[in-house]
Amino acid sequence: MEQKIVRNTFLKFFLPTVAGSVMLSVISMTDLIIAGHFVGEIALTAISLALPVIIFVQIISALFGMGGAITLSIRMGEGNLEECSRIFTLSLISSFVISMAALILGLTFLEPLILLLGGSYGMIMEQAKQYIGMLFWGMPFLVLSPIMITYLRNDNEQGYAMVCVVTAGLGNIALSVFFVTVLNWGIVGIAAGTVAAEFLSCLLAGLRLFHKKRMFHLVRTKADLQTYVSILKPGLALAVIFLSQILLTIVINHILCAYGGSEGVAVYAVMKYLINFMFALFDGVTGAIQPMLGIYYGEKEEKNIRYTVRDSFAVMFMIAVVMFAAMEGFGKQLCVLFHVESEGLTSMTVSAMHILGFYCLAAAVMTFMNAFYRCTGKETVSFRFSILDNLVFPISFVVLFAKVFGMGAEGVWIGLLTAGLSTMVVWFFYCIWRKQGFLLLDRAAFQRPQEEFHVIYPAQLENIPKLLSDVERYCEAGEIGVKLEYYINLAIEELVVNVVSMAQERMKSSYYVDVRITPMEDGSTQLRIRDNLIQFNPADVGDSDALGRTEDLNRKAVGSGGINELGISIVKKIAKEYSYRRTIGYNNFLVTI
Repeated sequence: MEQKIVRNTFLKFFLPTVAGSVMLSVISMTDLIIAGHFVGEIALTAISLALPVIIFVQIISALFGMGGAITLSIRMGEGNLEECSRIFTLSLISSFVISMAALILGLTFLEPLILLLGGSYGMIMEQAKQYIGMLFWGMPFLVLSPIMITYLRNDNEQGYAMVCVVTAGLGNIALSVFFVTVLNWGIVGIAAGTVAAEFLSCLLAGLRLFHKKRMFHLVRTKADLQTYVSILKPGLALAVIFLSQILLTIVINHILCAYGGSEGVAVYAVMKYLINFMFALFDGVTGAIQPMLGIYYGEKEEKNIRYTVRDSFAVMFMIAVVMFAAMEGFGKQLCVLFHVESEGLTSMTVSAMHILGFYCLAAAVMTFMNAFYRCTGKETVSFRFSILDNLVFPISFVVLFAKVFGMGAEGVWIGLLTAGLSTMVVWFFYCIWRKQGFLLLDRAAFQRPQEEFHVIYPAQLENIPKLLSDVERYCEAGEIGVKLEYYINLAIEELVVNVVSMAQERMKSSYYVDVRITPMEDGSTQLRIRDNLIQFNPADVGDSDALGRTEDLNRKAVGSGGINELGISIVKKIAKEYSYRRTIGYNNFLVTI
């Protein structure tokens, strides 16, 4: 049953996350498609030159969005909600300051930047200045939007996060087409549509993210090095991936300009956006497992970590196989999508697809493993393989095949494929050397006490007597005193009955109650009750400041006698420690008796 619960949790996060990731990719591809259809092939080259600017946005999002969210999930798993608010606050403020600095510097040094990215004077320079300049004007929105959406997903708002992304994505398409076709703004209209869409995303995300019922909030806090390290460290490997993509894009653009002219750069733009689309699907997987792995790692739930990996990697590899089939069998059709019409450009693009189709399979493995290591405390391992997979091997093999072996543009694609395969080989032998399996999990760190009690029941009132009987037998077998046994049963009965009663009207077979009883070294007993039912915080019961919320909960419990406020108050009094948190769709009650 536990594996089924993990699978259902993954699907609950995956579907909205992948929808949001795909829409972000579609936003990027929309610019290229509209440019190809309404502006011309030179615009394809200009937009390709802007890829490093987009990657810069992804770097900041990785550091303060994904990095902060991973740390926040682990702190949630540990129950440290105060630190969660500090992480959230520092992430938003820091990313905003960086985006404003990028806006000022980017506009000040726009022309030298375009030359550095592989551009040249003439029509390409003029169109690149219009497109990239508009992106810099909208830099705060481009940076904050994905970060805010990442934090929404980590606080059980994955559905609303998807709504924000999809709404912004559709708005981007509509506005870009309107600006280009109706207002005749040309390539600057395409960038303006993207900026306006990200502004809309920030507005929608802010309406829900800054609500007072969030598990974390904006707070007054001082910046300190230790907190920044905890935020940036998990996202560093992902940021290195994006930074490496900037350097790699610059190198490839210069090589392709030398061997294939503007057509070579245009081919790379098409290939890059196709690969980015695949990685958007990959991000749907890694984004879904990030809060799950963070919570499970914080709670030391090794079994749930392995269940998560098993299901999510299967989905990831299926995506890679579909992309492989599309690039191998439908190259010409994909060219038509991007309005690639000339025979020479079509031939070059299809040839690149046939080579990079195999790269998709290798990319799935290393992308998944790097994401897994980031979420489970092995940021250094993820960092090393990210450097190899995205910088050292790609640049080395691209230069080797394209320039040293004289293979030109084709050598670029062969070099990228060889780099992906080489990283897999190094990773394979590294795991053999570590002797911890491919997940590199230290099982000693996940050992649970042998005398621990753990049971999962479907969340139905008729199952509660069975649950209490199991607990009684456990207490008798463990020679737990009568008084402590009574307190344990009281806590379970009061907390479980109340939340199950409130959810009776919307009950489904997939709802469950997970009870874990752990003897502590100091002689006390920790009781953890987890369920995926309606949100219910017992701390609100009996709290005069939360009277409205309590009355609302009582209304939801009509027909089952309402909430037993007296019983919950007794549980609070007998507990040495008592806490509640809502994580990845779970109610988590922790009671130390």
